[in-house]
Amino acid sequence: MRSLRDVIAVLIEQRSIVRAAGASFAAHLLDLAIMQLRLNVNDITAEELSGLSDFVGAEFMRDKSSH
Repeated sequence: MRSLRDVIAVLIEQRSIVRAAGASFAAHLLDLAIMQLRLNVNDITAEELSGLSDFVGAEFMRDKSSH
């Protein structure tokens, strides 16, 4: 797992460089790669991520409707 964390750190640096160069799509792709590696490192399944997304979406809609 240590080597994946090292890869994440390098990708974060690269994302900053790419974003500063104005390559927003490339930065977005790096964001996706970073997220996938973090999911793997932390042993988070697609189902768990989907459940979190559903929860956050429901909370957002509830907060939005209360304003």
